[in-house]
Amino acid sequence: MSFVHNEGSFRFAKDVKVTIDGIDKHFNMNLDKQQEQTLVFETSGLENKVHTVEISTVVRTETRGINLDSIDIDKDGELIDIDVPTNLKATPGDSQVTLKWDKIENAESYTVKYGTESGKYNETATATKDAYGNFVIPGLTNGTKYYFVVSAKVNGVDSEYSNEASATPQGGGSQPDPEPTTGDRAILVVTMTTGLEKEFDLSMKEVNDFIAWYEGKQAGSGSASYAINKHDNNKGPFSSRKDYMLYDRILTFEVSEYSK
Repeated sequence: MSFVHNEGSFRFAKDVKVTIDGIDKHFNMNLDKQQEQTLVFETSGLENKVHTVEISTVVRTETRGINLDSIDIDKDGELIDIDVPTNLKATPGDSQVTLKWDKIENAESYTVKYGTESGKYNETATATKDAYGNFVIPGLTNGTKYYFVVSAKVNGVDSEYSNEASATPQGGGSQPDPEPTTGDRAILVVTMTTGLEKEFDLSMKEVNDFIAWYEGKQAGSGSASYAINKHDNNKGPFSSRKDYMLYDRILTFEVSEYSK
């Protein structure tokens, strides 16, 4: 990365600070004589990842501040909007994937989109502004590879998507988990704050996963929403259907376990 300065006939800052990933570097933009398009700063050997770069003057008195003609980066690099989530990582679990990405200071919320094909995302989940460090997508099929991207909403506008991350949930084997047999199932009835009741016929593992998420959220950790697989209630030409529960919209829930 390098900066090129077009001097012209004005005086500019003698001490310009470039902060790269929290590390400060300095250069002088006030040249001794008038000349055009002079390379005033260059750094190399940066790791191939997203870097945060800030440019500022240390002392601005009696100068016109900063005047840059160009900022050059190598062919593998690109400038990214500061409101775009970066460094998205996906970690697989049992029937779920945990997502982490870098915080966007002014984000009102985040939108996660995912699917089973790279670049094709047919499922959507909304994360709160505080869920960027530990957002769980539950109800996934073990042994199936999923692809994820995330965008941030800032001032009511959605950003571009982050980098794509992928992960394959596993449940003790490479094959998808079979549906549990009767005797290890229950009816989960969730009553929403609106009075609406939602009923699901689930395995006890799915019920316990839901309870673990709910109790974790009560304790102040975990994502704001939880996806419940609707299984045989899948009507229409869909590969799957999930009902996303928002924690603050749940009034109560009831579990009725089948007899053995």
